[in-house]
Formats: sequence, C-alpha cells, structure tokens
Amino acid sequence: MAGLFVYGVGTYSAMLYFGGTEGPDAAAARGGVVTEDERRRAYERGAQTYESEVCVHEAWMGIATLRKSLLQRAAGNVLEVAAGTGHNFPLYPASCSVTATDCSRSMVEVARVSAAPPVTAVEVMEAEALRFPARTFDTVVDTFGLCSYEDPVKALQEMARVCKSEQEGGRLLLLEHGRSWLWPVNALLDRSAPQHAAKWGCWWNRDIRALIQAAGLKVLELHTHHLGTTVVVVAAPPPAAK
Repeated sequence: MAGLFVYGVGTYSAMLYFGGTEGPDAAAARGGVVTEDERRRAYERGAQTYESEVCVHEAWMGIATLRKSLLQRAAGNVLEVAAGTGHNFPLYPASCSVTATDCSRSMVEVARVSAAPPVTAVEVMEAEALRFPARTFDTVVDTFGLCSYEDPVKALQEMARVCKSEQEGGRLLLLEHGRSWLWPVNALLDRSAPQHAAKWGCWWNRDIRALIQAAGLKVLELHTHHLGTTVVVVAAPPPAAK
C-alpha cells in the first residue's frame, strides 16, 4: 500500500504541474476545444524549453529509468518516431543505427544539434505517413507519442508497416501515458485534458491499450506504472494476412 500511495501522490502532483497555468491557447482550453493547429503550435512554442520544463521532472517519477530500460532493448536498424528534441538519443545501445523523426520542424532543429552516433538522421515526418518502405526497421520506438497524434491508430499501423515481422525479430517499443484504472485519476485527466493539450500538444487521457488493440499489434509484454497511467509495451506487427 505504501508503494501505491507514493505512486498516487507522484502522479497527482505531476498532473497538477503539467496541467500548468493557462497558456497562449487558454481560450480554447477553457472551452474544451483544441484544434489540431493549436495543438501543433504548442510543439513549435515549446521546442527550446521542452527539456527543462518536461524531461527534467522525469527522474523523480521513475520515467527516466523506464526510458533507459526500454531503449536498451532496441537493436539493429532503429526508427524513433515523435523523437522531439532528442531526449532518447543518449540511451540507445552503440550497436544500433537510429533514424529519428518528428512532425515539428522546431523540435527536429533542436534534436539535430544533439544528434550523434548511433543516431544517423533526424527528419521532419508525420508518424501517420512514414516515408519508408515496409519492413525496413528491426526496432520501432515511440515514447510518449501516442498522446500527440491526430490519428494514433494510423500512426501505430504505420509503425507496424515499416517494422520487420515478428519472425524476423521486429519489435515495437512503446512507453506511453494515458488513462488510469482508477476513476478519480481519469476524472482529473479528463477535466484538465483540453488545457494540457493547448499548452503541451498532448492529449494525456487517451486509452493506450485500446489504441494498441485497435491497431492490431501483437502485444508481447505490457507493464503499467503510476496507477496505470504509464504503459510500457513490447509488441510485434500483426501477422501478415494469408
């Protein structure tokens, strides 16, 4: 029970912090409607301060440890989608060859500054329309990206398309945040979701497990943390139709 209490307090505190004060799109947030353009502008605004305002707070919630543990499982030719400012870049095994993408040009410009082997390229690209042939990558990585896509199911299907098959060793590594298994937490997420989306570009109340199921991925491992709001998944593309 003590562990559950710590998780609860940590999660609640993080929600209050990341809900933040009203930002440039506060009118949309107050009305409960955030357009796709407004959400994307949040990434352009936050590119220069993302590391200091968001990632710096991950350590005390254990997110940094989850990132490192998951990304150490990346192997071979790797694609990272929604790479943001390149927070994951130092965490990949040196034996990988990493291509990173993000829909935000401002985020990509910041990421390119810190890119070093094993990261070999950082490109502006929509996750829902990846410009790679099918079965190109051994590993596809997405960390906290499903909250940010206009069509998260399509994005997952694209990740699966460019990933090698399970028989070829292809793996999708996902670290996401979304709905809890505890209704008071979901009520808090739902209440603050529009304001959060306007400020950070992220819908943090999506049902991650439902999205993965809708995309048809084969879940090999799934672990939850922080009252279910943090989800770690190792998956494979769906079996090819016969």
